[in-house]
Amino acid sequence: MTSTQRAQRPPWAQRPERPQSHQDAPRGRSRPARGSRGPLRVLRILGARPGVTLASLFLLLLVGWILVPDLFAPTDPIEAVGPSLAPPGSHYWFGTDLNGRDVYSRVVHGARSSLLAGLVAIAISLVCGGLLGMVAGYAGGILDAVISRAVEVLVSIPGLLLSLAIISALGFGVDKVAIAVGISGIPGMVRIARAETLRIIGLPFMDAAATSGTRRVIAILTHVVPNASGAIAVVAGIDLGGAILAVASLSFLGFGAVPPQPEWGSQINEGRTYIASAWWWTLFPSLVAALTVLSVNRVSRGIGTREDR
Repeated sequence: MTSTQRAQRPPWAQRPERPQSHQDAPRGRSRPARGSRGPLRVLRILGARPGVTLASLFLLLLVGWILVPDLFAPTDPIEAVGPSLAPPGSHYWFGTDLNGRDVYSRVVHGARSSLLAGLVAIAISLVCGGLLGMVAGYAGGILDAVISRAVEVLVSIPGLLLSLAIISALGFGVDKVAIAVGISGIPGMVRIARAETLRIIGLPFMDAAATSGTRRVIAILTHVVPNASGAIAVVAGIDLGGAILAVASLSFLGFGAVPPQPEWGSQINEGRTYIASAWWWTLFPSLVAALTVLSVNRVSRGIGTREDR
């Protein structure tokens, strides 16, 4: 149909011009592939935050140590595999201890006890402290006053001293140390959860929930918990590093793992007597524990920074 015939047709019979799609575009230009920007975007994000990237990679390595320690260190961590107090080398990366055991293998296999104990401690403080703080902040009145005064008394006691008092009642062992560290972390978590709850109950949707007759328990579970979980989780991630350090400290004092069970704190305690002649026995477990705490804190703070944005 020519342009003259198209102009002579009535307006109602004329069809609208079809918009030009990208398929009708000149063939000289090629659209960039949608998936080609994925790797570049990932590299750009990793390059912008190298500290968080390195910390995350180290934490992934620790996860591998926990799940499949024999894959990273096939040597038996309890039996003697070499000469006594052999320095680090190609055969023994972290050297050997007084009994000829591979220090590297003991560090790898000890990650499970040290890190799982820290996770159990954080889980105890997160669940118990978070629920108490939310109940205190939402209920208010006498219940809030009682919980707040009890928390203030416990906060005035140093955490390590409180953990020692709890261990003296529970007994020795890694599981007892985890419970003691978790209980000592409850007061701090109560204060964080209570502050977040007080902030949330002042928002308009909480007034709407109260007006509609929603029960307090339902309001806490459906409104307070989802909105407060982000900030509480970030604080729990930061406290995880302190919990791991507290577990290692108590094991260093002799309250944790029973020899010859591998554990970072007990390894540091065993090698401190020979630090002048066999520095590697104490240095490498201490270095791995310090890097773990720093990596956990760095990743948690990075997540918290993204949440603030």
